[in-house]
Amino acid sequence: MTYARFLLIFLAVPIVLLLVLVRRRLRGRHLGACALVCALAFVYTSPWDNHAAKMGLWTFDPAFAPPSHFVLYLPWEEYAFYFAQGILMCLLLVALAPRLRPRSEEKGGGGGGL
Repeated sequence: MTYARFLLIFLAVPIVLLLVLVRRRLRGRHLGACALVCALAFVYTSPWDNHAAKMGLWTFDPAFAPPSHFVLYLPWEEYAFYFAQGILMCLLLVALAPRLRPRSEEKGGGGGGL
């Protein structure tokens, strides 16, 4: 299985399914937050992953990620993974958020402290 096929099956398909599930709840603030998460993941992860690949800590089987797919020391699919993973997690949070809210907030109640 190629890296691109892996991304398609295990990230693209769940992303599409979650988009269908949460499409009515998505707001601009969700999209902005998701863009921020993806940008941070890219900025934070790219240098380390490229350095690790350059030093030989990571290698990619040519059958899995052909050399023609490489940008710097990583296949383009690795960069796509950063964004797809961020999108998947943001959509999952939007899907689960109503279930994560404390019960006192759901009923419009106040503090309900200790």
